[in-house]
Amino acid sequence: MAKLKGKIKASTLLEVIVAMVVILIVFVLATSIYANVMRSSPSVKQQHVKAIISGWITESIAAGNWKDEVITIDSMAFQKTVTPYQTYPDLRLVQVIAIEQGKEIGVLKLVVKVGKDESE
Repeated sequence: MAKLKGKIKASTLLEVIVAMVVILIVFVLATSIYANVMRSSPSVKQQHVKAIISGWITESIAAGNWKDEVITIDSMAFQKTVTPYQTYPDLRLVQVIAIEQGKEIGVLKLVVKVGKDESE
């Protein structure tokens, strides 16, 4: 059997453990950042709800429909309320709340100017 000449360089157990701890810390930080980004981004359902609410408010404004209403779409209830806005007779606060299984999943509030014939 041949003998090895010179020194063989190798890592000590302590160096390996330190490297593993550093890698673990980086992994934990990256995972928490990813979780925060996923939690803060709007889900597909929330975007869908927002589109429905915006469309409904736009239709109400175009039709001059200032009545409180409730509609149901895809097992979600959308509740529209229209109230006078503060002391301004020609402004209305239109609020639509989306509810699914008793939980509020979206809200949109909009102050709208109504015509003179509609403000009375």
